[in-house]
Parts: sequence; C-alpha cells; structure tokens
Amino acid sequence: MASAKPKESKSGIPAAEFITDVKQHLLDKKISCENCVRELHTVHNKYKFLESRLLQQKKSLLVKIPDIKATAECVDFLIKKKESDEQGFEAHYRLSDNLYAKANVDSKQDRVFLWLGANVMLEYNYDEAKKLLTKNLASAEKQCKALTEDLNFLKDQITISEVNIARMHNHGVNLRKAAGKK
Repeated sequence: MASAKPKESKSGIPAAEFITDVKQHLLDKKISCENCVRELHTVHNKYKFLESRLLQQKKSLLVKIPDIKATAECVDFLIKKKESDEQGFEAHYRLSDNLYAKANVDSKQDRVFLWLGANVMLEYNYDEAKKLLTKNLASAEKQCKALTEDLNFLKDQITISEVNIARMHNHGVNLRKAAGKK
C-alpha cells in the first residue's frame, strides 16, 4: 500500500495523506517528483492559511469571553441591588478608552440594555439578560474548544505535509544523483 487512508476532522478539515512509499506514490499518481513536491506545497499552504484563519477566530473569541463574563457579573450585581432595600447607586461607565461618565441607577428598575453587536442594542429584563449571557458564554466557550481541537488537528496535518515534502524532495535528490552517475 502506497499511503495511509486520509480522514477528516470533526469540522470537516481533510487529513493530510502520509506517504509511506514515495516511489509507489509517484507511480500511482503518474507524476514527476517535482510536480508532486509542488502539489504537496500547495496542500501545506492551504493548511497554513486555514491555521491562520482559525487562530484569528480563536483570538477574537478569547477577547469576547471576558466581556461576556463581565457583563454577566454586572447583571448579577443589578439583581442583588434590586433585591436589597437600597433606592439606587452611582455608577461610572466607560464611554471610550479614556472617557468615563457617572450615572445614577435606580436599583428597583428591572430592565437592562445589552449590546448584541452590529450596532444593535436591545432591552431585556434581568432574567432574560442573564439567560442570554449564559447561553452566549457557553456557546463562545464551546466554539473556543472546537477551534482548539481543529488547531491541534491542523498542527498534525501541517507536520505530516512537511514530512511528505521533505521525503519527496530527498527522493528527487536521490533520483538526480543516480541519473548523474549513469
């Protein structure tokens, strides 16, 4: 058998084919060693591109997760303040990186506004907001875990493709040496 049977990841990323027998692989594909190296480089570049995209997605999620947690903590704080006997409290909130404002918050209020993204803000009662934030946090953590699994899978595929390139290149060097001796 010329090579191991390829599989794919849970998210559908195809596995790199490990070439066990270089000569047989070239015979089966009916291509030259140089063309095979080019094909292997193309596959390797696709894996590297996909890896960079997944790393960007994971980085974005790792920024969002603490924001979701902080927002959930704020909603919890508002729920506790509502249950207490206090009439209200003063809060400082950020308008921009270096600009903060003061607000007087009525602790008996049962509504909160949440940014949903794409310049969309909706009003929720505290329980709905807490449920939404909990769901969003669970979803973000699940996505982050899946991205980590995909990145680990991709690391293996990149290594396999690099080994294949090296083995095929070495085989080509040996063929050229043998042709030069004749």
